[in-house]
Amino acid sequence: MTRLTVRIALIALGAITLFLISVGLFGSWWRLPHMPTAEEWSALFGASALGALFFAWHQIRQVDQSNRELIRTNELARRANVEAIRPRVQVSLDVARTVWKRRSGTVEGNMYITVRNSGPTPAQEVRLTVDNPFDSLDAFFHGGKRAEVMNELNQVFDGTVRFSTLRPGAKYIWFLGRAPEIFDESNTVRRWRVEARFRSTAVTEEHVDVSELDLDLEKRLEIEENPLKRIGRDLEVVGDHLKVLSRRRSPSTLSLSEDAMTALSERHVDRGFPRPSLRRSASLFRTRR
Repeated sequence: MTRLTVRIALIALGAITLFLISVGLFGSWWRLPHMPTAEEWSALFGASALGALFFAWHQIRQVDQSNRELIRTNELARRANVEAIRPRVQVSLDVARTVWKRRSGTVEGNMYITVRNSGPTPAQEVRLTVDNPFDSLDAFFHGGKRAEVMNELNQVFDGTVRFSTLRPGAKYIWFLGRAPEIFDESNTVRRWRVEARFRSTAVTEEHVDVSELDLDLEKRLEIEENPLKRIGRDLEVVGDHLKVLSRRRSPSTLSLSEDAMTALSERHVDRGFPRPSLRRSASLFRTRR
């Protein structure tokens, strides 16, 4: 578009130059009969100039819009790159399910407040704030330690810098209670909104991640058993059965009958003739079960 504008301007300049040369060579030829008057030529040139100005303005406007779109596209690309490499601080409710030996055991576990960096780069100067202080039930703590433990937990979410650097994949947990008792209606505080503010090495601007924690939603979440713990528990069950079977099949007490004892006592007596062969009687071994 810019080259086209330059060409049109050069053509207009060339036309004006030829017109001036013709006036110098042939005189004011517009005064000839049936030719436009000077006023008409002025009006024509004025209209042409206005048309050229409008066309130039339109081209400049198109170029400006194109530049704005290019800037917007570059900004979107930059934001996409930043979102791809920036850290992501997530706060969630996680339940570690208890794995029992019996597969038919009740579904129970411990619930934790979890803070993790799921992004590829470290998060710096991490500040956490929560709208409602975290709270739990007295039944989960011995010796009335609930207030002390909850106070320690809420200090992490008071808005000050608690993590100078939160490396990628790092995970921190704080005990909140036991499931399913924590989902009981007597627990009045059931929703929290946590805001995490932090910086990264990629950009200088501050990032903000918001996490919504809801006990009513978490109690609907399916919690699978840890497969390694499940295998370990199954092996313990197999070991217990093998111990029981070994106790049942191995003899606990062995005794000899009186005939066998007599035969054994006579094996050292020299008879001068071959000793009769001994037969194993049915009562040689006695197993006490």
